[in-house]
Amino acid sequence: MENIINVNIDPILISFSNWVVSWHGFFSFLGVVFAVSLVGEWARDYKIDKEDILHVAVWGIIGGVIGARIVHVIDFWWFYGDLPLEIFKIWKGGIGVWGGVLGGFAGGMLCSHINKYPKFIMADIAAPALLFAMVIGRLGDIVNGEHCAKAYEGIFAFSWDHPNSDVSSCKMKGSGIGVAVQPAIMYEMIWNLISVYILWYFRFKLYPHGMTWVLFILLYSTGRFFISFLRFDRIWAMGLTEAQWIAVVCIVVCLPIIIINLNYSNSNVFQLMTNKGKTRAERRRSAKSKNS
Repeated sequence: MENIINVNIDPILISFSNWVVSWHGFFSFLGVVFAVSLVGEWARDYKIDKEDILHVAVWGIIGGVIGARIVHVIDFWWFYGDLPLEIFKIWKGGIGVWGGVLGGFAGGMLCSHINKYPKFIMADIAAPALLFAMVIGRLGDIVNGEHCAKAYEGIFAFSWDHPNSDVSSCKMKGSGIGVAVQPAIMYEMIWNLISVYILWYFRFKLYPHGMTWVLFILLYSTGRFFISFLRFDRIWAMGLTEAQWIAVVCIVVCLPIIIINLNYSNSNVFQLMTNKGKTRAERRRSAKSKNS
């Protein structure tokens, strides 16, 4: 059908013997580099040294990789339980985005705490950059066809036609090679970009520090929860997948935090009034004075 987007690209970008680089791995790397660069630039608005950002980023990346792998392995334990050595072959692919988010947060927080960096400010800066990284990484998902989505032939439906596409493992789930399915990956990318706009709009408006990160978790959790209904993932309990249960827990934890702790005196009206008529440089100096 004319409205179906056909993807016919080999998911393997580079291959050397048993060592391979997938398109997902390549775009994930680009996303991380882009996010770290953004955070380094944005840190200037908060009087934070770029070197400190890079230090925290290393810890965050290590924690993110470990967390992403752990979540993936748990969800696919039916496979790794029989082949435990495969757990360590991360170059073959297989990560859980939720693990990357939470593991990266834990690694960054630990580094910031040990080195007495302003951890909550750093988390706020990282939130929109992380969403950008996710969007870039999902481009690799589109090429690789890594998710089993439900059959669908409407507008923007996707069909993976390359014989090596990862959707070949979805044959028993109503998906598979050449089957038009829901564009769940694209929906998540769009939702993440909308979330970037929301976070950026409330930049400098949410206090105390850390509330931007909490809002990020709420937005991502909401989108991931509903979009996951368009995918075929292993059901854990009560008809929900691992990703959806993590989303539920994050919403239950974060919603009360932002309701109880948010300083509502720093409203949009107040910010707009105090910044009215100021140049960009003056607005930045005003924001820095608040954070000092």
